[in-house]
Amino acid sequence: MLNEAGRRELAGVLGRFDAGGHGTLGGKERLYARRVLGRLRRPDLEVLQEANKVLDWLDLNADATLDEDELELAVEVLEIFAKIEGGDATLSVRELQLLFAVLRHIDADDSRQLEKAERAHLRSSLQDPAAFWERQKAQNPLVQKLLA
Repeated sequence: MLNEAGRRELAGVLGRFDAGGHGTLGGKERLYARRVLGRLRRPDLEVLQEANKVLDWLDLNADATLDEDELELAVEVLEIFAKIEGGDATLSVRELQLLFAVLRHIDADDSRQLEKAERAHLRSSLQDPAAFWERQKAQNPLVQKLLA
């Protein structure tokens, strides 16, 4: 059961899938939303807040909605990352924080979102999730701080 703040965060997550701004989700949009929400372990206020932070970073044009390319990347990243550390294919608050740290580190120009080249780098790096995660743990000070 979500409190008012939790319902706002959930609305924020769901609103990102409403690319047409109609206030309802079409079939494909519902599928993407279900795939993302289904990855969240016990989606409470804190989990939804972290999910919104991650989705902010993947919103290339910063319009608070994710177009089809952004949606595909978001779902791909969340689904792969859900398997990297815990192995249960869901994302806890901690795992979302680690993912956020990864995205911040990949954002080389510190623009607070991933540009096309940065997104391409992320996608290619995730072809081998285990190697990607090992590199992040060894080279990403934000991840190292969270793991300490």
